[in-house]
Amino acid sequence: MLATFPLFPAALQSLSSIHSSQTVRFGVITDVHQDVMHDGHERLERFVEAMQLANVDFIIQLGDFCVPHPRNSGFMEIWKSFQGPRYHVLGNHDMDGGYQRQHTVQYYQMPDRFYTFDAGPIRGIVLDTNDPGGSATGYKKYIAKDQIQWLEEQLAQSDRPVCLFLHHPLDEPKGIENRREVRAVLEKAQSRSSNILAVFSGHYHEDYHHLVQQVRYLQINSASYVWLGEAGARETWDPLIHKKHPSLRSVAAYKDPLWALVTIDFSSNQLIVQGRQSQWVGPNPWERGVQES
Repeated sequence: MLATFPLFPAALQSLSSIHSSQTVRFGVITDVHQDVMHDGHERLERFVEAMQLANVDFIIQLGDFCVPHPRNSGFMEIWKSFQGPRYHVLGNHDMDGGYQRQHTVQYYQMPDRFYTFDAGPIRGIVLDTNDPGGSATGYKKYIAKDQIQWLEEQLAQSDRPVCLFLHHPLDEPKGIENRREVRAVLEKAQSRSSNILAVFSGHYHEDYHHLVQQVRYLQINSASYVWLGEAGARETWDPLIHKKHPSLRSVAAYKDPLWALVTIDFSSNQLIVQGRQSQWVGPNPWERGVQES
């Protein structure tokens, strides 16, 4: 699966003082859900091996990775085995089991809940979409005022094109509650400099692309599954596996892990997203009685 999008002209102009012929390649994986899946280690290992072989400049995971429990130390070691820069985004399930955000930040060895990093000619901006606020009960999906102000400052100060990385999407009604407020900041910055190359998110366990007010939003599918809940619950693995991982009966898992290999090629003015295809483990969601949306 391959999708190609044009970069915006102003993004190229801002590179004149750097290296306009540079290419940046990175791997994106999201929603592995190590604490749900029995084979999360294997899925992550295949991603890391593929990205090492592709010689990418960095890898990033967009949340719902694992909780900061000692049982996940082996999973984290697989992530750390990638020989290059590695970046994390906080997902809503990364604090399951009563953990606080600071626990997960420390466990992942993140510089902070939201931060920036540079990769050659681009700047990455990582956001935390789990701030208190909004009307949602249970898991929060909100970006607070202090983080929005920080984002505005980072966009204004950046001397290079920007990619944003977050867990909950900004372009969907069921995404971040104050998405319009955050999008207004992005749209203002884009109208001023056209330096935002793309906004990458996870959470939905889907693939799609939206262009809203000249800001490109890319949703990356889960590495592992689609959540069906009780409506489509079925045991598709060995009973002993389901006994140890009870939530597995509520997922329609992918046989092979999914991820994206992203190439930003300034010489050809292209953003290229190479995805993966897989098959369902057992019956597909519709065969399991889930209504097609």
